[in-house]
Amino acid sequence: MVYAREASLEAAILDVNLDGKFCFPICSVLIQRGIPFCFLTGYSHLAMIPPQYRQAPLVSKPFEPEEMRNVIEMMLSGQLTGPLLRAASSKGRAATGS
Repeated sequence: MVYAREASLEAAILDVNLDGKFCFPICSVLIQRGIPFCFLTGYSHLAMIPPQYRQAPLVSKPFEPEEMRNVIEMMLSGQLTGPLLRAASSKGRAATGS
């Protein structure tokens, strides 16, 4: 949490559940600081993402390197708007959060 509050960050990739702890408190800090982020997760249920964070992209494990590259480019370019979406992979895995 200290890094989220104090580190000089351009963007963040957050594992939804890391070692039994959810990342959502970190999301709140990043939003306050104006730092874009995406979720990285093996969970298939997008409903577990609180509504206030559903504007962030979601990359599902396993993922293709191109997926992550595209999401990082979106975050760094400021193109993060709209509903929670799974990042599209080269295998055509794109889906909305519904």
